[in-house]
Amino acid sequence: MAIEPPATPRQRERSSAETAEASAMQAGEPTTLLPATRSSVQMSGQTGGGLRWPRTLRWRLLLSYALLLGLTLVTLGVTLNLFIGRALYATEFGFFQTEAVAAVSGSQARFDTLTLGRAANCSDALPYEAAFQQAIADPITQSHPGSIQGVYLLDASGAVLAPLTAQTGNAATRFLEPRQLAKLARSAESTLNPNANSAGSQRLANTGYFATSRSPYGVELIALRYYPTSDCAAPRRAALGFVEIVTTFNRSRLALGAIRLALYIIMGLAFVVGLLLGAPLVSVALRPLSRITQAARRVASGDLSQRVRLNHRDDEIGQLGATFDEMVARIEAAFGARQRSEERMRQFIADASHELRTPLTSIRGYTDVLLRGAKDDPETTERVLLATRREAERMSRLVNDLLTLARLDTGRPLEMKPIDLLALAGECVDQARILAGEREVLMRTDGRGRLMVMGDPDRLKQVVLVLLDNALKYGRQSPDGWARLSVGRQDGQAIVQVEDNGPGIAPDDLQHLFERFYRAERAARQRRMTGAPASAIPAPAGAPATPKAEGSGLGLAIAQAIARAHGGSLTVRSAVGAGTVFTLTLPLNPDAATTTTATTRPPA
Repeated sequence: MAIEPPATPRQRERSSAETAEASAMQAGEPTTLLPATRSSVQMSGQTGGGLRWPRTLRWRLLLSYALLLGLTLVTLGVTLNLFIGRALYATEFGFFQTEAVAAVSGSQARFDTLTLGRAANCSDALPYEAAFQQAIADPITQSHPGSIQGVYLLDASGAVLAPLTAQTGNAATRFLEPRQLAKLARSAESTLNPNANSAGSQRLANTGYFATSRSPYGVELIALRYYPTSDCAAPRRAALGFVEIVTTFNRSRLALGAIRLALYIIMGLAFVVGLLLGAPLVSVALRPLSRITQAARRVASGDLSQRVRLNHRDDEIGQLGATFDEMVARIEAAFGARQRSEERMRQFIADASHELRTPLTSIRGYTDVLLRGAKDDPETTERVLLATRREAERMSRLVNDLLTLARLDTGRPLEMKPIDLLALAGECVDQARILAGEREVLMRTDGRGRLMVMGDPDRLKQVVLVLLDNALKYGRQSPDGWARLSVGRQDGQAIVQVEDNGPGIAPDDLQHLFERFYRAERAARQRRMTGAPASAIPAPAGAPATPKAEGSGLGLAIAQAIARAHGGSLTVRSAVGAGTVFTLTLPLNPDAATTTTATTRPPA
């Protein structure tokens, strides 16, 4: 007993679906089979999972535009905040330095007085810490409420001397930069006079620095000469100290906060306005793509006449629209050419079948005549066999013509070699004169010698013979009829013209003359039978009422195909009652030398 492998999940799902479908069919319920398209699979994939990037180009562009606008506004806001904050802090710190130096300079005399004392026994003298607090620290702090973080008196090493409450903490030293203090100390010590009578009369040195980091602050250091004791305690001798004034830029921070709030509001409004303006702009920009999409859908449904025709062709979308229109035009032309080719092929097969059926029917009829007993009559037998032979030859010529057209259509290479058109035309005229009877066949040249072209001599001779045969068959049949062959050159082209003085070709037939299996006489009979208007072609005076041999309708089609295979052309010009002119144009052979010897054949 064979053991089957376990079914996969996909097989189980398919089996369950088939079971459900079978149940529905047994119950008589109609079943609808919907193909799983790619869009449905994508939509089902989008329902699960997390947030996905939008698939439509409009939303992607809009979100990209929103992100870019937001980043631009944020960058602009941060830049403005930095520059404005730096400018505000620098401006306030400049005013702060000026005010601090002025305040210390104005308070230094009172600081000295409070320290030295006014009484003779120095009873009113204060310790320099208290004197510093009353004379310098308190006035500066009170004059800048909320902006001054502290006022300290330091020695050259950075130790806090006053006020006494700051000697145990780090409030003074955390903002201090030792390098700035050492630089100021060296500058001040060079000018220090310890025996000066008044410290306030000596010049002060100062320096300052500020930072705009997360907690902005500014520090002003002022070199100060002070007296550590009164005159009664020790001889008057000045010491070097440094006043450290720390500001937290309260006014600038308030102003910067207001500016930031204004920037937030402005950036928010700019973002909203940008989105309100950007969404319609994105829609307008994508409108040509929507037109291209709609046109592509109509083209896919079979309407090849759709075009986008965008007005602007300078940008990428305009170039896309122009390329789309060009592509659809080529597709439409290709489909049209294919349809016309199929119609010509169907018509060609129908005409070929009809043309082959006629001689086959005749041969079968002649064979039936022989089978019914005509073979016992030698004269009848000979007549029937000759007629059968004529029909077989006609069918053979038709098959050869079809084979020639098939070879030309497939682009089979020709046997190309230099040919003298004058000699070839002369041979064709000699053959045509045999068939002309009493009518004249003339030949004219330009008198400029040999006319060399590259071509297949047999095929080009076939073209000239077809044109001469057509002129003799459908031209004037009376003795005054003629056919004229002219050979010359013009603008680097070899020109061969065949002209007759026949009744001409009706305009209704002229445009179909080079179609396969088209015969003007048969078309005229069909127009007379259907009652369609036709251009009357008067019969020439004195023309015999003998029927003309009817061709297969392939001669001119073969002639035109051969001319095109040689890189030339075959055209016709005709008017009713004025004759017909066929013009064969071939490129001259640039490598073949032409002589100036006249080889003109005298007209017969």
